[in-house]
Amino acid sequence: MKELTVLKSQITAELEKLRMLLDEANAIAKKKGANIDIRAGGSILHDFYCGAENIFHAIATAIDESVPAGLSWHIELLNQMTLNIGNIRSAVITKETARTFEEYLRFRHLFRKRYGFELEWAGIKRLLKHLPSAYKALKKDIASLFEG
Repeated sequence: MKELTVLKSQITAELEKLRMLLDEANAIAKKKGANIDIRAGGSILHDFYCGAENIFHAIATAIDESVPAGLSWHIELLNQMTLNIGNIRSAVITKETARTFEEYLRFRHLFRKRYGFELEWAGIKRLLKHLPSAYKALKKDIASLFEG
């Protein structure tokens, strides 16, 4: 029980950091798409997915006691969060939420593999504008993990 209390506190802290990114995302999304805006927006999107992944990793470690490994561990971890694992836990996120986060995961990969000047403002702006709904879905889904 103590482990779950710690996990819940860690998740709450991480969700608060993600919430803070929403203000930054909103401010950048209003910009015109200068190179610095593209780089800043990309960084915010990268941070957002990494924060969500920190939550997923903590759950996989503390509750599932199984964290994927290998080259595709990021997508496997995301998919693991959609599973109902017998008497261990229900699904952490819905499949719909996972589909949303797959897009942020793909962007995270792109952001790490490309130069900032190779990124496209239109795609970044779209993802920034959808960040509040992605955050809301994540927060709602995760809350159900600790209910009951």
